[in-house]
Amino acid sequence: MTLREIEERVAAIEPRPGVEYLGDLLLAYGLPRASVSRLMSGTYDKADTADERLWKDKVYFRYIEGPDEALYEAIDGARGDERVIKHRPRFLIVKNDGRLLARDQKDGQTRDIEVGELASNVTFFGAWAGFEKTQLENLNYADRKAAERMAKLYDEVIRHNSIETDDAIHDLNVFFSRLLFCFFAEDTGVFETGSFTNALGSYTRESGEDTHSFLDQLFEVLDTEPAERAGLPEHLGAFGYVNGNLFERRCPAPRFSAKARAVILECGTLDWSQINPDIFGSMIQAVVHPGQRAGLGMHYTSVENIMKVIRPLFLDELEASFEAADTVKKLDALLARIAAIQVFDPASGSGNFLVIAYKELRRLEHQILQRTTELEPHRAALFTDSRLRLDNFFGIEIDDFAHEIAILSLWLAKHQMNVAFEELFGAEIPLIPLREAGNVVCANATRIEWTEVCDPVGETYVLGNPPYAGSSMQSPEQKAEFVDYFGTARYPKNLDYVSLWFFKGAEFVNQGPDVAVAFVATNSISQGDHVGLMWPRVFASGGQISFAHQSFRWSNQARRNAGVTCVIVGLIARGQPVKNVLYLDGVRRVVHEISPYLTVGARELIVHSRRLPPPGLPPMVFGSKPTDGGFLNMLRQERDELLAAAPDAARFIRRYVGAAELLNGKERYCLWIEDHEADVAAGIPLIRRRLDQVAAARRRGSTTAQAMADRPYRFLQRAHKATSAIVVPEVTSERRDYVPLDFVGPETVISNKAFAIYDGDPWLFGLLHSRMHMTWVRAVGGRMKTDISYSSILVYNTFPVPEIPEDQRATLTHAAVAVLGAREQFSGQTLAELYDPDKMPPVLRSAHRNLDDAVDALFRSKPFESDAARLELLFEMYESATRDEPATAHA
Repeated sequence: MTLREIEERVAAIEPRPGVEYLGDLLLAYGLPRASVSRLMSGTYDKADTADERLWKDKVYFRYIEGPDEALYEAIDGARGDERVIKHRPRFLIVKNDGRLLARDQKDGQTRDIEVGELASNVTFFGAWAGFEKTQLENLNYADRKAAERMAKLYDEVIRHNSIETDDAIHDLNVFFSRLLFCFFAEDTGVFETGSFTNALGSYTRESGEDTHSFLDQLFEVLDTEPAERAGLPEHLGAFGYVNGNLFERRCPAPRFSAKARAVILECGTLDWSQINPDIFGSMIQAVVHPGQRAGLGMHYTSVENIMKVIRPLFLDELEASFEAADTVKKLDALLARIAAIQVFDPASGSGNFLVIAYKELRRLEHQILQRTTELEPHRAALFTDSRLRLDNFFGIEIDDFAHEIAILSLWLAKHQMNVAFEELFGAEIPLIPLREAGNVVCANATRIEWTEVCDPVGETYVLGNPPYAGSSMQSPEQKAEFVDYFGTARYPKNLDYVSLWFFKGAEFVNQGPDVAVAFVATNSISQGDHVGLMWPRVFASGGQISFAHQSFRWSNQARRNAGVTCVIVGLIARGQPVKNVLYLDGVRRVVHEISPYLTVGARELIVHSRRLPPPGLPPMVFGSKPTDGGFLNMLRQERDELLAAAPDAARFIRRYVGAAELLNGKERYCLWIEDHEADVAAGIPLIRRRLDQVAAARRRGSTTAQAMADRPYRFLQRAHKATSAIVVPEVTSERRDYVPLDFVGPETVISNKAFAIYDGDPWLFGLLHSRMHMTWVRAVGGRMKTDISYSSILVYNTFPVPEIPEDQRATLTHAAVAVLGAREQFSGQTLAELYDPDKMPPVLRSAHRNLDDAVDALFRSKPFESDAARLELLFEMYESATRDEPATAHA
């Protein structure tokens, strides 16, 4: 059921006293009538009185004849009632004749409303119909100042040191990760408070000349075990043994100027105790990439977006297991399970995903231990350490400094969770000496075998936000990685770079029954021809879609948000049970199958190009292509100059329209010469000069062009008909709500930068100018960078069109003419201006809405509540129409 249907059914419930109202409410949400009858008759009911109903896991309901104050007492009483606690109903509801009070036991949200307002609050009980609000965590962003100070320090160090070789760059990266650790350690109790900064300020000269030697000595001490520290200066003996490989390698500190020393002391005066490793790593990574600093933190993945990956991948199921664990034995089993989980990010960057996954598993561990102490208080004394180990967290990162910061971020996260552990259970877990570290390696994830980094024994979750890089944005090295992966240079060249992670992820999930993958990607992987390029290989490798977040706008709380539209896709091995969960705008929905377009639809449904249009529709063709070196077409000024010198040339000049001319109102013209008039046209000297230039250009061109050099007056590809036509631009901005179309007359030649439907009727213009058609265009059309690339064989010829009776064609015609009439009121504006979503005139938008309603009514009588619903129906129609279609129908 859709939310709109639920709203209508809830609004239609007759107000009546007693518990019967609950039955009506449950039926309105689509719960099985037989189950509701059993509840109301008492079979399912666990309540004791006639004015109550208690359905295990579902709902507790009580009707009260009394004032509103009695409702609050009743719901408080229900929360403490042992019967209710035992059966764990999701919702508590108490109601009198005019008011309803409800509580969601899962998230603690409440509703206190008049009964008549319930139809406006139907999402509150959405779980009954399979709609579930996802839990989104917000980020407390407070780390910019520290990153900016570190950037100042980096620039000053670079200014006074020769950092050119790979080894020197690596040493500098290690040096900065050590500094970060020391700043954090002195502000969080790992070292004595302020000890690092105070020692640096006390025992080095203001000139900075001896700062490097002091740091070299200190870093060596931090890697020296207490038993081997005899004879150390007193001011260094106070620093603990760190271990963990952070200070193991002897790489000399860079030399410092007086300014660099002052900046490092300035950094030490900041409070590093509240640093968030989940964003801080990405911001510090930008320190060593100065070109990224204008948007410090812009490219990190926000906690909110990371949780969109983690929750459906594993956290929701673990939390549900925790909620169901009502004995110490079950809690111990769950704790052992999460302690064995492996988390792997093969594009780890600065470790954001690993850090959040670690923190969430530690929080769940804390909850398990708290509930255990509630059931068996004597067990509290046994909780002295965490069972989760950083050794179970794996990553691959190609950038050396980011790889170092990822390891450091995991240590910082561990210390923060250790502090939380101490606050809950009174047991201190020292961070140093470091006994474990995340297994993050510096390597190219597309070239290394992932099993070499993470052996997927047991429950293993692969996650992350790999680099996107569309085909036109890929470096030569990235293109070489495709060749290396495919083993040949003959691979689909239009694949996005991120597809390599999906290919390798699909192979990785087959390493074991408890392996699952989920990646963030741009929505291009689920649109247009990229679906046919990427997903068949994913399926052939043994992967299948388990869950997905449909398109959402990327956002984080950095100073400038990244403007990308993303999706999230979860994969598991073929044959393993799938979750079949779709998320859109925070709403969770269980569906029967998820298509590669991330819609409800057949699991491996892919729209293929077709040679012919749908039944009843005229063909759409490419416009006419000149291949002329630019000499058969001309700007208005060139046309005017030609006509001034040779008025007889007018009969050979036509208006020439492609996408740019259609959308931006540009005037362009062309020479259009029929075979029988070639000699006459060539007799005009200025035309003859142009034809000679066309012939010369063609002789330098392809074999096909060379073959037409002796007929320079003729377009290489001729599609023009002397009739009116609908023009569809080949490329249009993704921002537009509609692809701008128009009619042209028989004297206009449509160029190869647009498509033409000759003799197209107004009703067809209306059909193609609708939101329904635009939804199909966005889903299956190609992309040119971020713009929409229209295709006759992939979009128009595949568009599922129902049979359209004459009376509905008349309705469409009327609505289409109204759109054209609305445009006429703004004849001074171009189509690009009229269809700018921020500037579209209200009268034109209203005309389009009426047209949308008319087109929607062709497909079904009930209104569509969203484009996702439109697309679901279109894919269903496409699948039905092509199920038994012969392969020869496809281009």
